[in-house]
Amino acid sequence: MGEESDMEIIRLENIGKIYGKDSYKTIALQNVNLKINAGEFVSIMGASGSGKSTLLNIIGCMDIPTSGSYYLKGSLVNGYGNSKLSKIRGSVISFVFQHFALLNEYTVYENVELPLLNIKISRREKKERIYHYLEQLKIKDLANKKPTQISGGQQQRVAIARALVSEPEIILADEPTGALDQKTGIELLEIMKAINNEGKTLIIVTHDNKVASYSKRIITITDGKIDSDVTNNSDLEEKISKSS
Repeated sequence: MGEESDMEIIRLENIGKIYGKDSYKTIALQNVNLKINAGEFVSIMGASGSGKSTLLNIIGCMDIPTSGSYYLKGSLVNGYGNSKLSKIRGSVISFVFQHFALLNEYTVYENVELPLLNIKISRREKKERIYHYLEQLKIKDLANKKPTQISGGQQQRVAIARALVSEPEIILADEPTGALDQKTGIELLEIMKAINNEGKTLIIVTHDNKVASYSKRIITITDGKIDSDVTNNSDLEEKISKSS
């Protein structure tokens, strides 16, 4: 459990993305080819404007490519209508955003409940599932609080619980520690590492080397193209240094 499988879950073939046209045209992605297996923990790194967030949005079915093919779990996503893409976002893929994207007028419990509103499960199962993830993220005691009454780190834990509650196979995180102090950021990264160890496929967009070091594979994107794709051996190197 927790190890990546040989089963391909994401495949991008010659993906391109262009915004605008003529003299106002911006090329965000160019001929991107990428394969990610189930259970991988991948970081996508790059400077601001490199195309990393566009890539994440295409993987997350929040945006559609201008060219190329996107296969999710072996099925071609290109051409899917809004309702089918929405269903994928509600069941297969979940997002964690930098600024939490919580609704301040709702309680912590109600924020975590949101992805379940369109899923046909009993009220009892819904409640059990919500409290399971609140407990896992150590925020069960905050269930009746509003987001404005809790800290940034606690808000991000709520956002992660909300991403997990629909029990998706893939979690996408866009600069998940960007709005947090270093200590809280590290705590959140340890949580995300534990989530990956439970078998979830985890893809993080970041510009921070420390954040990327928690992943098992680091992809660097420059000017809309994949610049490098390497296995992160930091865990192995740490074990070797401790034993020598």
